[in-house]
Amino acid sequence: MQKIDPFISLYRRELFPGSIKPVGENLDSETEGFYFQFKGYRISRVGFGCYRVGLENPKHKKALILALRSGVNLIDTSANYGDGEAESLVGEVLSEEFAFGNLKRESVCIVTKAGYIQGRNMEVAEQRETSGNPFPETTYYQPGCFHCISPEFLEDQLERSRKRLGLHTIDIFLLHNPEYFLMDRQKHGVPEKEAKEEYYRRIREAFSFLERARADGRILYYGISSNTFPDTEDSYTGTSLSKVLQISKEVGGGDSGFSAAQFPANWYEDGFLRNHNSAGENLVATCRNFDILPLINRPLNSFVSDKGMVRLTYRPGPDQEVRITALESLFNELRTYETRIQDLSENRKGFQGLSVQWFAYREKIQNVEQLHQILGRSWIPAAQSSLKFISDRLGKEEAIRYTDLLNKTIPYFEEWIILHQAEARSPLYEELKGRFHSDRHGPNSLSSMMVLHLSQLIQKGTVLIGMRKEEYVKDILQLKDQVRSPISEEEWGYHGIRS
Repeated sequence: MQKIDPFISLYRRELFPGSIKPVGENLDSETEGFYFQFKGYRISRVGFGCYRVGLENPKHKKALILALRSGVNLIDTSANYGDGEAESLVGEVLSEEFAFGNLKRESVCIVTKAGYIQGRNMEVAEQRETSGNPFPETTYYQPGCFHCISPEFLEDQLERSRKRLGLHTIDIFLLHNPEYFLMDRQKHGVPEKEAKEEYYRRIREAFSFLERARADGRILYYGISSNTFPDTEDSYTGTSLSKVLQISKEVGGGDSGFSAAQFPANWYEDGFLRNHNSAGENLVATCRNFDILPLINRPLNSFVSDKGMVRLTYRPGPDQEVRITALESLFNELRTYETRIQDLSENRKGFQGLSVQWFAYREKIQNVEQLHQILGRSWIPAAQSSLKFISDRLGKEEAIRYTDLLNKTIPYFEEWIILHQAEARSPLYEELKGRFHSDRHGPNSLSSMMVLHLSQLIQKGTVLIGMRKEEYVKDILQLKDQVRSPISEEEWGYHGIRS
């Protein structure tokens, strides 16, 4: 019996023809600050990143529409973002904007990726396993997270991405973190030389498939998104852009479609500037010298060894304090209600006030990811138990009231964590403003400053931002008015030279 496609509800009915087109002329002075030219294409220096974007939250759609209508013309998504829903949302917005005449297909660059086997893709993989036709060369990294870049898997993923996006041609198709294979081999004690030889053989096979997909018009260009591009070449799990370029030339010849490299870059993770290949080039220089489009991800989320994830956001002024005060009022409302419930209950066993946990532990939570882990593993189950307690002891109406209060309060835990952490970034903002913007007006937030600096460092490339709310879009769009000037690679970054 034929299995139901788990993605079927996410597909568009038709595939819109065309792809991004070269502008055929130099950029004019009014737009050259926010755009650059790559292979003749007009690309925005800021791209809309679709990680943690989905169909259920209407704010995501509004933010994407605002970004596109404001001039952002590169969208970066992936087959596994939102379990396919991110691509579907992009397809929905593009279809509407094309139909309304607000956007032309030839003016927007769509980037997507493939490699992960999770969620619905895991269902697809399991169906194939059951039928005796598994995806070849799958890396079984851990339960719930497999990885694959075999041509057979890429064929499957490319077709699903085209249908979710509703596009005949995907402008840039990336292998998504292929280094999972190396991470798995290292975990199993395989010698590095043996693992690397197999790693690059698999990349070669993937490139051969992508050249064929390019020839039949399903993709325009391809590349790799790797968290280990910035690593040193002697790192076990490092992905060498120089080696990848060599393979692409051998596979595609002088007309190779390999044209993009995506990697993390931020103030603390500055390996893209500090580390050099055997030719003495850092990652930025290699991209520049070989006409590769650098796509920077995680510009605001740094993984710091002794601090965990550090979010590089801060905006000076009274607005932040006002917002924190408003949030405290909301949290106190929950605490007051839970205190009243405890006073009404003779036997309190079974009732665990969420506000007690929140006020006791919130200062110890290091980042948003840790908050979500605590919510999922402990606080939400405890709140569900408390709801049953209230319903059994005090009735359905009281349980509904508590549910409404929880639904109103819990979503703002994340905002409080972000605002609280942002205060700790104030010294960094003031330092950078003094060093790089002392003689002129600079960006009024640390996030926009980080994006501006990174775009100046890579020159011809795009910085990807997860702009899930309209206010995030507006914060970054102020860069349109910023004066662009060179920034020293030697001085920028946590490990840079301090003058």
